Amino acid sequence: MTEVPSAATLQGLARTLLLLRDHVRADVPDPALAEALLKTRIAVVGDRPNLRVESGQQALVTTALLAVRWGASVHVVVPDLPLVGAHAPLHGDRLEPALVDVLEDLIPDVHGSTTLPDGAADLAILIGDTPWSSRATRVLRLEADAWCGAITQGAGSRWQDYRSPFGALAAAGLAAGEAFKMAVSHLRRRATSVQAFDDLFSSTAEAAVRLAPAGTPTPCGELGSFDCVSGGAIIQAALYALCRIPGAGGTVRVIEPEVGDLTNLNRYSLLRRSRTTLLKAVDLAEMGLAGLRIEPIVERYDTEFRQKLGTHAPAVLVGVDDIPSRWEVQAASPQWLGVGATTHYAAMASYHVQGLGCVRCLHPRDDPGGGPIPTVSFVSHWAGLWLASLLARERIGTRPPLAQQSVYFASLRPEVPTARWYGPVPTLPDCPFKCGS
Repeated sequence: MTEVPSAATLQGLARTLLLLRDHVRADVPDPALAEALLKTRIAVVGDRPNLRVESGQQALVTTALLAVRWGASVHVVVPDLPLVGAHAPLHGDRLEPALVDVLEDLIPDVHGSTTLPDGAADLAILIGDTPWSSRATRVLRLEADAWCGAITQGAGSRWQDYRSPFGALAAAGLAAGEAFKMAVSHLRRRATSVQAFDDLFSSTAEAAVRLAPAGTPTPCGELGSFDCVSGGAIIQAALYALCRIPGAGGTVRVIEPEVGDLTNLNRYSLLRRSRTTLLKAVDLAEMGLAGLRIEPIVERYDTEFRQKLGTHAPAVLVGVDDIPSRWEVQAASPQWLGVGATTHYAAMASYHVQGLGCVRCLHPRDDPGGGPIPTVSFVSHWAGLWLASLLARERIGTRPPLAQQSVYFASLRPEVPTARWYGPVPTLPDCPFKCGS
């Protein structure tokens, strides 16, 4: 896309443009910020041996979706292959047409392509050891196992079937972040601080993110019953991951009162532009998330609703930004509670069970804020992915130890050891839920 961004395009990218405002001069107009994103050309390429594997397709599809949602021009080059496994929000049964179809149904006026760009791509992202002989400013390869995803500039290795989506989705999250940094580099001369800009947005040559220790069994498809408080970005990212577990099945209540809109497209993993007029919970129920049976509950979660709902499912996932709403869920005393959150480029997730610090201990004070929250696709993806991994690990009996009850992940600097911080949630002596007693 080379023309001046339309009002609809700017609306679709609004939350991401707001995020960029932290780093550029105030006199830079929104269209100039958008143009830096829109002119970035990302090639996402996989060959037949690597894309025969379900998680290889998941890595490719997710990378393309995350990049388009922040405005990149994505060039998908793949062989004619059937889709393998669950791939919502794609429609159809063939990889290339289904992917191009969804890329055309996301950010207004941002398009996908099935050919490489004229000249060099800004970034080529290759699945496994897919050959590459074309031109690109930079080339990255994705690698994964069941629980770990990686980016490398090396030769890459053939994608294997690990019967798990988690490593593939982690690799896609890393790749989408690197693509975003290449796009944002166009704004360097307009930065408020070039040094701070370079510290945050410089490229990462190699990185790996492990969502569970080496040797952790593959996730189980039987997820049981769980509730989701919110149908927004973090919960959609979690459901996106969970429905891709081979044989995924379960009963899910999604509690969400709102209708979608264009400003959700930049980060909602399962939302298509053609579905933005629907209630979010209803859209998820109608989508077909493999064997996950979604019951939409179009209600706002507050004290009155909590009392009306009665007993929660054995597990509850919370993705709401509003901290008092998280307290309300904790007041229902669910057996297992997982919370995902984001702030700027960081993703967070935690789990809470009896005897450990609760949500009120983790967030003892409200942090009210006005106006839209700045964010971008891959950060919400990471929050939902960490949250989904916690539930998946709970189901196979590999709950993280107390020292890893909560995780904080700085998504743009994944190569730095301190980018991932784990810790317990200390119980407060005056916690109203008596966690410290």
